[in-house]
Amino acid sequence: MVRNYLKIAWRNLVKHPTTTSIHLIGLTLGLTTCLLILLFIRNEWGYDRGLKLGDRMYRVNLIRTTGAEVEKSGITPYPLAPAMRTDFADWQKITRIHADRDMSVMVSPQKILKEDNVVFAEPDFLDLFEFEMLEGNGKQILAEPNQVILTQKTAQKYFGSASPIGKTLRLNNTLKVQVAGVMRDAPVQTNFPVTMLVSFLSMKNYFVFGIDQWGLRSGGSVYAVLPEGKSPDDYAARLRQAEKKYFSTRDGETSTFVLQSLHDIHFNPEYEGTILAPAISPTYLYVFGAVGLFVLLIACVNFINMSTARAMTRAKEVGVRKVIGATQGQLVWQFLSEALWLTGLSALLSLLLTQGMLPVVNDFMQKQIAVEWMQTGSLLVVLAVFTALLAGLYPAFFLSRFRPIRALKTASEPGRVRSGRVWLRQGLVVFQFSISLILAVGVLIIYRQMNYFRQKDLGFSREALVTIGIPDSKKMAVLGQSLRQVPGVEQLSFALGAPTSPNNFGTDMRPDPANPAKKISISLKLGDADYLKTYGLKLLAGRFLEHHDTLAISGTIPEEKRRYAFVINENTVKALGYAKPEQALGRRIRVGINDIDAEIIGVVKDFHTSSLHKPIEPMVFMNLPQFYYSVGIKLRTSHYAATLAALEKNWKAIYPDGLFEAKFLDESLQELYEDEQRQFSLLRVFAGVALVICCLGLWGLATFTIERRTKEIGVRKVLGASVTGIVALISRDFLKLVLLALLLATPVAWYAMDRWLNEFSYRIDVEWWVFALVGAAAVLIAFLTVSFQSIKAALMNPVTSLRSE
Repeated sequence: MVRNYLKIAWRNLVKHPTTTSIHLIGLTLGLTTCLLILLFIRNEWGYDRGLKLGDRMYRVNLIRTTGAEVEKSGITPYPLAPAMRTDFADWQKITRIHADRDMSVMVSPQKILKEDNVVFAEPDFLDLFEFEMLEGNGKQILAEPNQVILTQKTAQKYFGSASPIGKTLRLNNTLKVQVAGVMRDAPVQTNFPVTMLVSFLSMKNYFVFGIDQWGLRSGGSVYAVLPEGKSPDDYAARLRQAEKKYFSTRDGETSTFVLQSLHDIHFNPEYEGTILAPAISPTYLYVFGAVGLFVLLIACVNFINMSTARAMTRAKEVGVRKVIGATQGQLVWQFLSEALWLTGLSALLSLLLTQGMLPVVNDFMQKQIAVEWMQTGSLLVVLAVFTALLAGLYPAFFLSRFRPIRALKTASEPGRVRSGRVWLRQGLVVFQFSISLILAVGVLIIYRQMNYFRQKDLGFSREALVTIGIPDSKKMAVLGQSLRQVPGVEQLSFALGAPTSPNNFGTDMRPDPANPAKKISISLKLGDADYLKTYGLKLLAGRFLEHHDTLAISGTIPEEKRRYAFVINENTVKALGYAKPEQALGRRIRVGINDIDAEIIGVVKDFHTSSLHKPIEPMVFMNLPQFYYSVGIKLRTSHYAATLAALEKNWKAIYPDGLFEAKFLDESLQELYEDEQRQFSLLRVFAGVALVICCLGLWGLATFTIERRTKEIGVRKVLGASVTGIVALISRDFLKLVLLALLLATPVAWYAMDRWLNEFSYRIDVEWWVFALVGAAAVLIAFLTVSFQSIKAALMNPVTSLRSE
């Protein structure tokens, strides 16, 4: 019986190749889109799942409130972990780490490589995240200074097939470590995709600042495992006591400890994830999951529309089957067989298409999503069955309900039934185009926001600026003299980083050195006297740092006789309570790092120190040459290739063992918005797929409608109707549906995109013309889709149109 159903279903599909092709293409695109999105969601949802201690593991986060300013971070002071081991002795494990990116690793003078995911860790880190050791005792290795564990891939990258044990590496040309172990590669779905683990005790020889300072936070985090049966609420009172002990309350400033579940880290952007794996918003997953489902629904709508539209062509078939004894249930299974055939073929095509597209998706998303055949196959079967039932049930029940007497009549079925079907088809077309228009509006608004990123004045120059890392600040004077001799160099400055570089220090500013209880959170920027000219900052009052300010803090001068100087931004002026920049000049303040006390000598106009997601914060600029890790160079020529080659040659002459990396500043700025760029590209693809499926369905419906109205068109032509009039007549009904879809889609799209834009401190407005433009484009595309068949019908010879059946 089932075999017979499938055989007849196959014959019916082959008999109508146009309709079958439309169904097949639409369902394949819908299933592929949905499957790719589901694989992506499953990959993200699996972060750090399955760890034995995972359900009891928490990160200690810090929330700092100063007036109306609230800072939430998983980066905490380095002394926190030892202090908590004393005060929370009942916690099963407490461990701290320091994560680092963009580290240069010298394997040999001839082999210097870049390593992104390096973690300095204490021994218990291995127990928490279950890294499997292949060689060496991991906990013993991490208990000794200057020891490192490599992953399999890292060991092979550095030493090939040779054993790495006992070999030495130099990190950032500063720390010399010995390879003492090899561990299995980190899993794909983890907040710690580490490539090497360095013993935390090595930080004393690596980090310039002492790691015993409570006022310093720079890449360090604390993780703890609570006792069984305990939750963060059980420790609320003790955490408040710890807050008061470690961070006493000061004039409008509070510090609060929050225990964040390990499984929440990847899905809570408020705390920014980890340095190695930024967090994503769950809304991001929900939105793309909904998009995938809607694209599949659009394909199913096409199936329903086309099936019900062709109902009258199959009415006699239904009548004959019922007359010879077929039941409604048998007819339902017959029509469902066609849906199963189509979805089965679409599923196979979708699997092949997904397998072919996955490498492209992985490269674009910077993921390592894999097709696990058993799980993916099961997922696809569920999707296919769901699609077949969704697309096929209504047409199957609708067609099987025809009464034999009416079904065996001619095409003139009672208007009541025909009207109901028409309203259903029109409603489904409106639904299709509403989804497509929402996606199209999203694409245009994200594009405008991305363009806003590129064009907004950031408060500094970004044109023709290149930054180059330096491994040793002791040779800066020689390097600067050498680089200035390159003809294409206009200006250069040594600093911790460019204005928007993440290489900043977060610390406190004490407005009144006599009152250490009062503090203001600030960002500390470090650079030399040429920073202002090189990056084009605007001076509002006083003066900028000068070369004699650097001489005043020389290492040859005793600490108590060094004279530091500070330059602040407009936001810091406001934080100090002044209305004008000039009023802040001469004011002495103290910063938390090394308790440096100095006078404010200048004020610069606010400039962005991070992405436009965040507002500009109070900033203090000072010169500390020992922390200059990069040189920014303003180029004066358009012959960048020759200039960069000359810069590399001169740089290599001074740092023959260093890793030369040059990056244009505008490229670095683009990296701040990689997530938005991916969202834009993905949404653009999804909107395109949805629109293609909609147009396929519209083209199919138009074709069928014109077939049904062939004689009407012939009569109209005989009576003098023009081609233009006939095209307008046929197109009008479809264009009305598109306009109705625009009306319904507009408020939904406006609300969704306004919510998305609220994630940025600096954003565009959602303007009316965006919807008008998208609507006009949709109407034009729909008109072109329908008019092709309309013109073909309008040009047909009336004699042919009016010929009897």
